Amino acid sequence: MRVGIVTLGCDKNTVDNEYLAGMLSARGCEVMPGNPDGQTALDAVVVTTCGFIGAAKEQSVQAIFDLAEAKREHGNPARLFVAGCLAQRYADDILAEFPEIDGLVGVGQFGQLADMILAAATAEKRNATAEKPLVDIYQFIERKKLDDRPYAFLKLADGCNHACTFCSIPSMKGKLRSVPHEILLEEARGLLKQGIKEINLVAQDLADYGRDRWKDYRLPQLLRDLCALEGDFWIRCFYLYPGGINDAILEQLATQEKIVPYVDMPLQHLDGGVLHRMKRPYRDVNTVKLVERMRAAVPNLTLRTTMIVGFPGETDAEHQQVLEVMEAVRFDRLGAFQYSQEEDTPAGIMENQVPDEVKAERWRAVMNLQSQIHAEHSRARTGSITRVLVEGYDAEAGAFAARSAGEAPEVDGLVYVESERLLPGGEFLDVEITGALECDLFAVPA
Repeated sequence: MRVGIVTLGCDKNTVDNEYLAGMLSARGCEVMPGNPDGQTALDAVVVTTCGFIGAAKEQSVQAIFDLAEAKREHGNPARLFVAGCLAQRYADDILAEFPEIDGLVGVGQFGQLADMILAAATAEKRNATAEKPLVDIYQFIERKKLDDRPYAFLKLADGCNHACTFCSIPSMKGKLRSVPHEILLEEARGLLKQGIKEINLVAQDLADYGRDRWKDYRLPQLLRDLCALEGDFWIRCFYLYPGGINDAILEQLATQEKIVPYVDMPLQHLDGGVLHRMKRPYRDVNTVKLVERMRAAVPNLTLRTTMIVGFPGETDAEHQQVLEVMEAVRFDRLGAFQYSQEEDTPAGIMENQVPDEVKAERWRAVMNLQSQIHAEHSRARTGSITRVLVEGYDAEAGAFAARSAGEAPEVDGLVYVESERLLPGGEFLDVEITGALECDLFAVPA
């Protein structure tokens, strides 16, 4: 059986689809990423959806629509399956809107989904939707990567115990469930054997890892054990909430050579009043002092964060506070998105919703400021020697695409290396930075 898998949304969906691909491959299926040319005859296609904000939901619905139309008009794919957060959140609506769907499951139900795909007839299973998400990994699952990139994501936990008023994730994924460290270490070994050179750690909040399971084994202990694995590879930390960043975590970041000095710390806002209305965890943390402490503890730290603009009731003064703190802190990387009013969230029914045109204007102000800061950071790196991980040749750029410790995959820029020698993907290389744009850098082998 030939199965295409379409991955939308976050990195945790990438991991879940690699679990699914591993299960299907072990049972004799040929698995590929989606339908790359639109011509390959597929027995089934799975769309793993995102339901976080409006734009993500629209993307997921469009993907389902396109595949449903292809199935109806051309019989390719022969069968269509939908999974993930949007399916968890709007199962009945999706099934009613798209009769072409042969099966639908919610979050984390890759075993059930694999059974449905392999079943000779799935009509009776079309409405087999779980009432609650399944995010508890209790045994090792052999993963199959759907690309040849030299990095992978390791999902430490799923679900979330926080109660941010803008966020629908707990309603789609449930409470925090950490993956037992024995499973994570085995999974990491498997990825390294496949040639992976960068392991990116993801969860809703890495700092919460283990809180639901153990008293004496948390993120610092896991970092220590991952770094003890054999091989030359990088470890990168995504999504560390500010209040959970303690001395033990900073010590691992500062002393373990395999951990790149890079932290993605999603702050969402920089005004105390807005953070309280958001019910952000650790909303009273002093951001400026925390950043100073982190930079003092971890040499050459690259710090990334995320902002939400236009949260209900956000005033001009509260928006201005974001810009002023950005100026003071000068985050190395910063992304922003406009608040999305989501049903079934406390913020969705708050008064004083900010008009779309005001949200757009504030978003532009944040991104314009960060663009200037980012360009200054990039220009300051010209002439420096840095180690990069080569990803492959970029024909459009006429150079080899790579990333240093300061560029995370898929969200940051690239380092374009000009070299007469072939640079294989997955090779580490020292380069000299010769030029810079706002996000991307240019280099030659050192």
